[in-house]
Amino acid sequence: MLRPNPPGQTLIPAIGYIRVSMMLEEKISPDIQRTAIKELARRRGYRIIEWVEDLDVSGRTFQRQIMKVIADVEEARANAILVWKYSRFGRNRTGNQLNLARVEKAGGELVSATEEVDARTAVGKLTRGVLFELAAFESDRAGEQWGEAFQNRLARGLPPLGAAQFGYIRRGRTRHPLYHDRTFAAPEDGPERYEPDHASGMASLFAESYHRWIADRNFSALADWLNSRGARTVAGGIWRPSELVRVMDRGFAAGLICVHHRDCRCAKPSSCRNKEYHPGAHEALISVETWETYRRLRKITSALPPRARRAVYPCSKLLKCGYCTNSMYPLKVNHSGTLAWVCGSIYRKRYDIPRCGTRFVTMEAVEKAIQQVLVEWLPDIEAAAAAAAADLQTVPEVEASQPEVLRRELERIDRALERQTELLINEVIPQSSYEPVRDKLLRERESVLGSLAEFENLAAPIDPMDCVPVIEGLVQEWDSLPSDRLRNILAEVISHVDVYRQDPATAWIVVHSAWGEERRRDLVGRFSKWSSREPVG
Repeated sequence: MLRPNPPGQTLIPAIGYIRVSMMLEEKISPDIQRTAIKELARRRGYRIIEWVEDLDVSGRTFQRQIMKVIADVEEARANAILVWKYSRFGRNRTGNQLNLARVEKAGGELVSATEEVDARTAVGKLTRGVLFELAAFESDRAGEQWGEAFQNRLARGLPPLGAAQFGYIRRGRTRHPLYHDRTFAAPEDGPERYEPDHASGMASLFAESYHRWIADRNFSALADWLNSRGARTVAGGIWRPSELVRVMDRGFAAGLICVHHRDCRCAKPSSCRNKEYHPGAHEALISVETWETYRRLRKITSALPPRARRAVYPCSKLLKCGYCTNSMYPLKVNHSGTLAWVCGSIYRKRYDIPRCGTRFVTMEAVEKAIQQVLVEWLPDIEAAAAAAAADLQTVPEVEASQPEVLRRELERIDRALERQTELLINEVIPQSSYEPVRDKLLRERESVLGSLAEFENLAAPIDPMDCVPVIEGLVQEWDSLPSDRLRNILAEVISHVDVYRQDPATAWIVVHSAWGEERRRDLVGRFSKWSSREPVG
């Protein structure tokens, strides 16, 4: 039993901590928790100096305000933390032990208002540990049930979280009368499904957003366009570029469901970039070709620094110094006004890193050389494609690709694991024979998954013939296209350009194509050093 403080003793400063769980059955009212904690403080002689609330926050993580409460105890602002139940403190085994140790090391205590435990005794400590373990068990059980529901919804082609989706209307569900953020089934409206919102025009706006971005690649302008058309997010807010990126990257408009990759074991799946796509049961608003084009261009632009995404010059962030691999930066030669590219090593501030030297070439010479390379590529690509087509007619069969071989190996290992499990269940083999074989197969499976992940992370090979229309358009419209548009199109066919300068009269570039070909072109002009220089935009 808890022992009350003697009459007349100074009240002990304490902090009342309230947490309302994300689980529906654990949503205990803050008022109920506050009343119980106040009664505990009156009965035990505590003086509550502050109330701290975490509303609709999971206890499985300690990334919440309880960390501030613990810090206050360590700084001697309070001597106790008062909670409604020990489960309000947390449901994470490791976090509970570590943070409770911090409280007790600082001379504080954690007291539950509804669980009569005196943690100053051996039995009390044991009881408190059992209660913490029960809280963690309940969290694990709920997590397993949620995982089953997650997979069930995914198999039915529905978003696992059941959230509203821009451009679509959710059918078969109705709003919960008590909890505004929850819904329940509405059988009179049929099964749960997502239908395109053609009536309000949001579906057509969502589809048009992909085509506009592919043409302009500017999320800021696209967000402004959506806001001007009266479109709002599912939460009712105005569109911002970051929110638009998140929504469009999910691919819901392409008929897909985006979830965290099943083989990724990171601690933060919500912010992890390792995603996988599953087919959804809803109608797509854009074609597969539009979606693949969007993903390919997003991969190119996301690898660029923010300033290069709205390039001032056609070759921004495409040029690299061939000697030290630093990016080339635009400069203006003061005595002549000539625009040029210079090796980024001149901006190094650290004295322990040697500079590459003044590798200086004019913008005009580089752009002319790149145009010449593009013109040379056209007939070569068409000739190579014709030769490849002729070779295909004489090849009797095509060997399976390495990823396909790995997938077959993974299927073989999974079948072997199933056979071993069946033999154990049917008591054909003993446990001692099963475990070594199982462990060996699991190690092989982990190795195959790692190799397969490396291939999946590689960029898909680019067919040079797909670049022919792009190159033809570049050659014809080079002088008429704006710089940022020209730079975006160049990035589709050119991986990067290495720049070399041997002396003021000798310089050349090596253009690396998106499909892996390299081509050298000498630069025409005089590339002398200058007495002063001024960086440009």
